[in-house]
Amino acid sequence: AHLAVRRPRGRWRTRLVEHQQFRWVRTTFLGRMGSWNPRCAPVGPWREIDLLPVDGRVDVHRLLPSVVDGTPTVEVAASWHGPTPERVLLVVGEVEATLTVDETDGGAVLAGAATVDGAPRWFPATHGAPALLDAALRVTVDGVTAEHPLGRVGFRAVQADTADGGFRLSVNGVPMFCRGACWTPTDLVRLWDEPARLRAAVQSVADAGMNMLRLPGTGVYEQPELYELCDELGVMVWHDAMFANLDQPLDDPEYRAAVDVEIADWLRSMQRHPSVVVLCGGSEVEQQAAMMGVPPEDGRNRVGREVLPVIAADLLPGVPVVACSPSGGTYPFHPDEGISHYYGVGAYRRPLGDARASGVRFTTECLAFANVPAQQTVEAILGEGDRPGHSPAWKRRVPRDRGAGWDFEDVRDHYVATLLGADPVAVRWADPDHYLALGRAAVALAVEATLAEFRRPGSSCDGALVYLLRDPWPAAGWGLVDSDGRPKSAFRATARACRPRTVLLRDEGLNGVRATVYNDLPEPCAGVLQFRLFDADGTLMDSVDLDVDLDARASREVSVDGAFGYFRDLGYAYRFGPRQVDVIAATLRGGSGESAAAVLLPGGHGRPRVGDIGLRADAVTAGDGWALTVRTDRFAEFVTIDVPGAEPEDDFFHLAPGDARTVMVRPLPGAAPRSAEVGALNSSHSHPVRLDGGAT
Repeated sequence: AHLAVRRPRGRWRTRLVEHQQFRWVRTTFLGRMGSWNPRCAPVGPWREIDLLPVDGRVDVHRLLPSVVDGTPTVEVAASWHGPTPERVLLVVGEVEATLTVDETDGGAVLAGAATVDGAPRWFPATHGAPALLDAALRVTVDGVTAEHPLGRVGFRAVQADTADGGFRLSVNGVPMFCRGACWTPTDLVRLWDEPARLRAAVQSVADAGMNMLRLPGTGVYEQPELYELCDELGVMVWHDAMFANLDQPLDDPEYRAAVDVEIADWLRSMQRHPSVVVLCGGSEVEQQAAMMGVPPEDGRNRVGREVLPVIAADLLPGVPVVACSPSGGTYPFHPDEGISHYYGVGAYRRPLGDARASGVRFTTECLAFANVPAQQTVEAILGEGDRPGHSPAWKRRVPRDRGAGWDFEDVRDHYVATLLGADPVAVRWADPDHYLALGRAAVALAVEATLAEFRRPGSSCDGALVYLLRDPWPAAGWGLVDSDGRPKSAFRATARACRPRTVLLRDEGLNGVRATVYNDLPEPCAGVLQFRLFDADGTLMDSVDLDVDLDARASREVSVDGAFGYFRDLGYAYRFGPRQVDVIAATLRGGSGESAAAVLLPGGHGRPRVGDIGLRADAVTAGDGWALTVRTDRFAEFVTIDVPGAEPEDDFFHLAPGDARTVMVRPLPGAAPRSAEVGALNSSHSHPVRLDGGAT
C-alpha cells in the first residue's frame, strides 16, 4: 500500500528492483532483488530494542579517535542522566583525562579529550598489527565510582591519493593494495547473526589474506559486532551509504530530513572503528543514470556529493569520502579512472588480458561468476534425480541481470571453453559432475590470474574487491563462499592471490616468465625461492634456488628464465621446436618455516584426463581433526578434498610431480566424518581415504 501511493517519478528507471517507488522508501534492496537473492523483504523493528534505566545512563554523541600532528587523541562528548557527577574520567588504555561536567536539567553534559602518547597505530593485518585500546568513562557520583565501557578504539591516519585519476589508499603512511570482497549479511532473513557465526565469517576473510570488505549500497548498516570484528582482526571496511541505483528525491523536505538523520547516525556509530577507512555515497546511482542516457548533471549521486561530505567533515574528519561506486572518468563505468566496477573478465566475457588492457584503477566490484558450490550444497539445491545446468531449481538460483538474454552460468561456460578448451554443453550432457569440476576450475583460473595482474608491481590497479563474499542462499551464486560459509574454488584462488607473503607466477610473452615475491608484513623476509621445471612425463628437468631478502612491506620481481643463467623458452613464446617444459613450479620458503607455492603451465590448462597420475593420500589424527597428506607422481591439477561433514583448510590447489601437501581437516559441529575423497581435474579416478589413519 505504501508503494502504491502516487509520487513524482524519478528521472530514470532501474532494473535492479521492480518498484520504482522504492526511491521514496528508506529500506534495503536485500530480499527485493529477485534476480540473485530470495524474496524475503524485511519488515518490523530495526535491530534490538533495549529497556534502559533512566538514571546512571550515558549517551555518547561523539567518540572520535584521531591522530593529530602525529599525536593520538580521543575526543568525547556525552550526556549523563542522573545526579550530577563529582568527577568524570575518560580512560583510554592506561591514560586518564578529566572531562568537563556541565549540569543540565536531569543530568549533565560531558566533554573533553585524552592524549594517548605512544599509543600503537592500527594497521590492517596484511601490513601490521591491528592495535586497539579499551576506552571507558569512569563516573563518580555521591562518592561511588562506576565504569561505563565505551568499547575499543584504534589510532590510524588514512590518506587517499587521487592523482592522475587514481585512488590509492595509505594507512599511517603505508600504501595499500586493497583486496577483498563485497559483504553480504550472513543471515538474509533476520539481517542479524550470532556473534560466533559472524566471527567465523570475518576470520575466514583475514585468514585468506584479504584486507578489505565493502558494504555495498544495496545492503544494510551492519550490526555493531561486524565492525568490532573488523577492528580486531585487521580488516579494512569500505562503507557505502545504503543508496543504490535510484534517483533520490532530495528536494522533498521530509525525505531530505530523514536522510540527514540517517547519515549522521551512521557516521556517529562508525567514529571509534579504525577499520572504517572509506565512506561512499552509494552504489551504481551514477552508473545507472549514465547507462540510461541521463545527462551527467541530472545523474549525480546527490547523497554522495551533497550530504555525505558535509556531515563526514564534522563526524569523521580525515576519512576519505567517495561520491559513488563507481564514479569518475568520462563515464562512471569506464575502469581507467576513478572508482570502477570491473566486469570485463566476468560478465562481459573479455579475455584475461583485458584486466591489463583496460587500465583498471580501484575496482570496488569485480569478477562475478556463477561460482559452483561444494557438492553438499549442490545436492541441497537439486531435487532427487535432478542434475545441475538444466534443473529448474538450479537455474532459478543462478544470478542474472534482469532483462538480459544470458545469465552468469553462461559466463562461466564461456571461460570453460576458452581457458580449458572443453565444450561445456557436451560435457554437461555426458558427465554432469565433470561439468561442475570444469566450472570450478575455470573460475579459479580467471580469478587468480586477474587478481595477480591487479596486484602486480607496475599495475595501474590499487584495489580489487570481488563481488560477492557470500551467497545469500544455496546457489551457484556470485559468492566466494556458499550460504553456509563453505569455501568455493574462487575463494581458494582469491586466497592464493592475496596472501601477504607469497610468490605469484605470470607469463609475460616475449619477455619470458616472471615471478613476483611479496612481503606486505612489517618484518623483513629472508628465505629461498626455488624454481623447478618438469616435462610432460613428470620428470624433473632442472631446478635452481635463489636467496631472497625482502625488506618489510616490499616486493621483488624475478625473471624465471634469467634465474637459470641461460635462455630457455619457458613460456613457449618463440616456438623454436616442440614445447619442452610442461610445468613450472615456484616455491618460497621462509626462514621461520612458512612456505608458498605457485604453478604455471606453459601449455595452458586444457589438459586431458588420464586414469592414473599416482595421486594418493593418507590421514592421521591431529588435535580435533586430521592431517591429510596428498601425494602425486605426476602433475595434479586442481586437487580437491571432499570430506562430508568436515572442512579442509585448503583445497583446489596444484601439486607438482613428486610433491606432497598436508592439509588439516576439521569436523563440522555435530558431524562424525569417517572418510574423505581426493581427486584432481586431470585424473578420471578419485581416491578414498579413511580418517582412522589408514588409506584405501
